[in-house]
Amino acid sequence: MRKTFISSRIAKITVDILLVVGIFLSMLSSNYSADSWWSLHCIASMVWYVLMLIHIWQHWGMSKALLKMKWKILKRNKITFLMFVLFFLITVSIILFINGVSNKSINIHNKISHLFWIVIIIHTIMMSKRFFSLFKG
Repeated sequence: MRKTFISSRIAKITVDILLVVGIFLSMLSSNYSADSWWSLHCIASMVWYVLMLIHIWQHWGMSKALLKMKWKILKRNKITFLMFVLFFLITVSIILFINGVSNKSINIHNKISHLFWIVIIIHTIMMSKRFFSLFKG
C-alpha cells in the first residue's frame, strides 16, 4: 500500500482512539430513543461505521488475507475474523433499516450489535499492546 496520510502512524492512533470513544458513545446512546436517523445513536453509529471502514483500509493487508480465507491467517486471528463477520452482519442489519424499520429488524440489529460489542472489547484489549507501540518513536 502506498504511504498516505490515512495510513500514517498519527492517523492510525487518531482513528483507533475515535473508534473506542465512538463504540462507547454508540453503546450508551442505544438505550435512548433512536426513532430517527438524526438521533444521537444513529449519528454516532454512522460516524463510527465510517471510522471502521477507514480502520479496515488502514489494515488492508490483513483485511485482504481474511477475505481470501487464508487458513494460516484465520487460525492466528480468530477474533479479528469474527469482527469481520459481525461487521458484515451489522452492515446487513443497517440495510434492513434502510428498507424500513420494524420490530424484527430492530431485534436482529440488537442481537448482532450486542455480540459485536463483546468482540470489539476483546479485540481492543488484545490489540492494545500493538496500539501502544504506535506511540514509540
